[in-house]
Amino acid sequence: MKKTILALVALVSGVSAYAVDAKSNALAVTLDVTYVSDYVFRGVKLADASIQPSVEAAYGDFYAGVWYTDALSNSTSFSEADLYAGYNLAINETFSADLGVTQYTYNGGSNDDSTEVFAGVKANVLLSPSVYYYHDFRYEVSSYIGSVGYSLPVAQLGVSLDLSATLGYIQIPGGNGSDYTYWGAGVAVPYKLSDTAKLTAAVNYTSLDRHAPVDQDQVVFSVGLSVGF
Repeated sequence: MKKTILALVALVSGVSAYAVDAKSNALAVTLDVTYVSDYVFRGVKLADASIQPSVEAAYGDFYAGVWYTDALSNSTSFSEADLYAGYNLAINETFSADLGVTQYTYNGGSNDDSTEVFAGVKANVLLSPSVYYYHDFRYEVSSYIGSVGYSLPVAQLGVSLDLSATLGYIQIPGGNGSDYTYWGAGVAVPYKLSDTAKLTAAVNYTSLDRHAPVDQDQVVFSVGLSVGF
């Protein structure tokens, strides 16, 4: 089952979520530790409750990092380590491009490991829309993912409601009807602990349009601590 799921998705949602929009030439480092009630990747559940630490460094428009996930349940043996690097390129005052590559390693290294490249365009307008294309070389899976987001300030509480929505199409080689579409929506509530640290609680819902031996609907709760230097 694990190999079947990995072959279907080939790999992260949202590598684009890793990208940093830093424009200065100063080195910035961010440490993050997040707990998720389930690890869901592009609509497909890969593991139960997991802990997900990461570290990312950004210098100007370049960024690179390491992201890791490890299942906490004794009934689930799954870990994943992702090494990624990318570059943000300003097209004009409104649009920017995001180009990069990710190396995925499963359970400390296995035959399921793969490499994926991605390219995306983001717009600095209302709802901050973005469109990304991903291609996995090992599984020859192509992913087309679009997203929007909106931050609603809650001044009385000193937080915001960060709303998001995602629509993705996953193209599986072979033409045997394995392609699928998924969509998701979520809300995150970041709370500033200091000038360099914040605590974020979130809930996300995803759904698939296909019949497969995986759960069709997922609701994931998460809480994470992020510290910048």
